[in-house]
Amino acid sequence: MKPRALAIAVLVPVLAGFAVYQWGNVSQPAPPATPTDKQPSAAPTQDSVQAAPGPATEISQATEENELDKFRDRLLNRYAGRLDQPKSQVRLLEELMRYLSEMDPEHWKESLAALLKGWFPDRGDQLLQRAQAMIAYQDFMEQERYTLSSMGPDERRDFVWAQRRALFGDDADIIWQEELRNHALSQSLAGIDKRTGSPTQKAADYTRAIRETYGEQASAMLENRRQELTDRFITLSSVQDSLQDLDPDQRYGTLREIRQTMGMEEAALDRWSELDRTRDERWKAGQAYQAQRQAIQERYQPGAERDKALDKLSRDFFGEDMGAVIRDEEAAGYFRFQQPRVYGQN
Repeated sequence: MKPRALAIAVLVPVLAGFAVYQWGNVSQPAPPATPTDKQPSAAPTQDSVQAAPGPATEISQATEENELDKFRDRLLNRYAGRLDQPKSQVRLLEELMRYLSEMDPEHWKESLAALLKGWFPDRGDQLLQRAQAMIAYQDFMEQERYTLSSMGPDERRDFVWAQRRALFGDDADIIWQEELRNHALSQSLAGIDKRTGSPTQKAADYTRAIRETYGEQASAMLENRRQELTDRFITLSSVQDSLQDLDPDQRYGTLREIRQTMGMEEAALDRWSELDRTRDERWKAGQAYQAQRQAIQERYQPGAERDKALDKLSRDFFGEDMGAVIRDEEAAGYFRFQQPRVYGQN
């Protein structure tokens, strides 16, 4: 047994005082060991531990126990006063399970049960049930991965959520609250995309949907993910269709109004407006480059002469460094100026 595994194994009978092997199988716990049963290797007897030879082993064991104590203290400090919250329970258990599985990959579940009983005497049973549900859920996702991959998005979502609620009850909605909110916002965005109205009107509907979905956390969510949320809106097909129909000045104004509706400050709006114009110039040059590139390909047969002409063309349009990048992209089969234009994005 490795020193780390040994350190945890010593603590198992001391902290819990019960048959830790009951944790070995979540779906069907093993029965208590009888006097004739062979003791599992994950929980050696005190006599066998004390008989471990050599002072080096004792020093290593003490060091590992000290590390475990420090980890326990950090965990208790981090989650003090929050263990009545399902999300906090899951996060604590994720940290603890990850830590123990790194220390002893083969027997960490046995150790987990004992440590929860010892470290959280008031909530040990509750946390143990939560841990059992988490492991059962991980097993489910692993066992059903092929089935899930064959399902459509809605069917897969319903299938997974049925299992979550079976294992976690109403707490599933709290644990996966962020996923529920993201789904609700995606549904709102899909509805907005189908509506009639200007991009600016739709942006106002979008910010309203964000505030309805996230409630008191909406302002913080907008602050932290403003660019991501703005990009999701701008790339809607109906918004892109509207932007494409506008002349450049109208498009610049509309993009600015969208970003302003999303809460961007004036300085940021100015930077984005400048970038929109730079992108237009880049695409204008790119289209001219593509036309001349096509003409060179039609004029020359494949070979050194054509390659030389294309190299010169890319350098003339984009400079030495950027021209080399574009030629490398083309050699790999990627032609950036043949990609769809997404206003406000590229």
